[in-house]
Amino acid sequence: MQPHDFKQTRSPTCVAHFSQHRLVPLLLKRLGRLGFNICNGNNFSNDGSQSYNSWVGKIRLGHECISINPNSDGIRAAIWSVKDETKVRVNLQCNVLIGADGAGSTVRKLMGINMKGEHDIQKLISVHFMSKDLGNFLSKKMPGMLYFVFNPKIIGVVVAHDLCQGEFVLQIPFYPPQQHFDDFTAEVCRKSILNLVGDDHVDIEIKSIKQWVMHAEVAEKFSCCDDRVILVGDAAHRFPPAGGFGNSLCQICFIYLSFC
Repeated sequence: MQPHDFKQTRSPTCVAHFSQHRLVPLLLKRLGRLGFNICNGNNFSNDGSQSYNSWVGKIRLGHECISINPNSDGIRAAIWSVKDETKVRVNLQCNVLIGADGAGSTVRKLMGINMKGEHDIQKLISVHFMSKDLGNFLSKKMPGMLYFVFNPKIIGVVVAHDLCQGEFVLQIPFYPPQQHFDDFTAEVCRKSILNLVGDDHVDIEIKSIKQWVMHAEVAEKFSCCDDRVILVGDAAHRFPPAGGFGNSLCQICFIYLSFC
């Protein structure tokens, strides 16, 4: 990728990378403008039961589905909600329940739907860090979104979330049982980044260190309970992140769902 790739000289659409933690607030803001009420707290009735109408037009954050039971009227779901630092169980009756709850989908697990494909392809450490120096250098010399680094000291992939702000995520493969997540302390990760950059004087601020597992799997089925429980997005199919397949298929899922 060269600097001119960002200037729309070869395409009317500019190359871009937009991270999820920035996208979600914009989506919520847009939903608010469309008339949806974004609810962060618990304002349920005392008996813990809720009708479908009480959820219409509301986006409720901080809730977790814990059970799903089909009945003659549709689906009855039990949901955990937090109120005053205490979990409150809420029962919700609905016509259709859509499981859009990610690769580790609770809805999929509750319905006993298995995944098939390539499981546990690779375990990785994800290091979210900031570096103005690195961002400035790359934006001038070799702007891009993905940097694959192979040298005698480290193997890793750097995802550039924002070169201007110097925001990056380093993906480091690791191999249990020889290696453990606890081995990757902030200092170890900092040294890994310096080895990757090749300059001990680059500014580095580590924001978080997490582990994740790469899979390439598809659910055995996308719906159950007479099509009243439906899986979409990563809950239905989870892929390695390269290529944007997860995002693309998620959009296709909801396009098809809109015709149902």
